[in-house]
Amino acid sequence: MLATQGFDWACIDMEHSPISPTLMAEMVAAVASSGACVPIVRVPSQAPEWLRWALDAGAHGVIVPRVETPDEMRNIINLCTYPPAGKRSIGAPFAPQHFGFRGPQAISDYMETVGPNVLIIPQIESLEGAANLKAILGVGGMDAIFVGPYNLGASARASQDHIHDVFGAIEKTAKDGDMPIGIYAPSGESALSKMKLGYTLLVAANDVDCLTSSASENLERAKGESSRHYR
Repeated sequence: MLATQGFDWACIDMEHSPISPTLMAEMVAAVASSGACVPIVRVPSQAPEWLRWALDAGAHGVIVPRVETPDEMRNIINLCTYPPAGKRSIGAPFAPQHFGFRGPQAISDYMETVGPNVLIIPQIESLEGAANLKAILGVGGMDAIFVGPYNLGASARASQDHIHDVFGAIEKTAKDGDMPIGIYAPSGESALSKMKLGYTLLVAANDVDCLTSSASENLERAKGESSRHYR
């Protein structure tokens, strides 16, 4: 339902949500079926199986947590890229079907047309990752970076670094490298402020907040109406 509300993309979060690979695949299919919203999976780690499961399920891309070094970035790109350029395993027919490929050539067609274009998005959420960002971008092969604001903020506070300076340095490095940058924004107002800073890949709402805020709003409205009615 959320995928039909006008969002450009949906972040299916396996890092901080207890989502199984099976449920993730079902969510990817549900989002993709909207025809207008792109499913991207934030995997729980850099482990090969998580990247493989997400992409084989038909995700258009992956957000990969806690990328801190160029070597980690190279390995991630390798795991998400088919041979001969990389070492992504050739497997399940689910992904080709999600992209409309059928018949004996489905996997080959998917590998040739979609495979090279899956979105690879490292998440920068530590001081080490921020310090190495220019070198990470120098690896090439990624489509955007995603800032993890809470972990990065905790990392900066722990070392007495000024959080605004850290974020500013990341934003400048991304801009200088002509790299799109994303972040979680807890509200529409926050999303607008981030856009003014150059962020274009925004998580502007999440399902839990949407559900709880709507429930609270309706409950308060009902309580208000009932108190007036029975006064």
